[in-house]
Amino acid sequence: MTTDRTPRPRRPFLPVGRRRFLPARRPCDRCEREYRACLLVLLAAALACVPYLAARGAYEAQMHTVRAQSATRHQITVQAAGDGYGAVSRAGTRSAPVRWTDGRGVSRMDFADVPSGTARGERVRIWVDAAGEPARPPLERGAAEEAAWFTAAMTAVLLVLVFLGARVAVVAVFDRKRYAHWASQWEIVEPQWSRRLPT
Repeated sequence: MTTDRTPRPRRPFLPVGRRRFLPARRPCDRCEREYRACLLVLLAAALACVPYLAARGAYEAQMHTVRAQSATRHQITVQAAGDGYGAVSRAGTRSAPVRWTDGRGVSRMDFADVPSGTARGERVRIWVDAAGEPARPPLERGAAEEAAWFTAAMTAVLLVLVFLGARVAVVAVFDRKRYAHWASQWEIVEPQWSRRLPT
């Protein structure tokens, strides 16, 4: 009894970086892979700078509003002319009629946000604008920071959605080319193949 000791031929070692040059890989496959890699690089570059720039712009815009409101709004002391009504806000205030005398000595009455539980006749502090009308408290720096973070997050989400849409479009374009190539090849092969079928 003899045994065949002839060594089996080993498959050539292919480094990972050279697998893309396999003859089985079509040129359109390599081209699609390169396009998708470019899209991924563009996404990484965009995520590195675009959300920051958008957040910076939103922060500057909000800080402009903060400075403008802080410069034109101030607090005055008024007297509650009635009970508050409506739901309590996050700041713990309710709308109520108030009465005060302005700098020209004119008695005025309007509705303003006062602390919840303020009784009729109680004196409270409210915010008024440059025209002396009741207004909301001026925005603070925290509101500008929240707007910046929100803008950055929404910009990042939008960039990812654009990337996914572009990736789907690239795949669809190359799939259409593949189908067209397969159809042209089938037109050549099909007559030869059909002749071999038994009749």
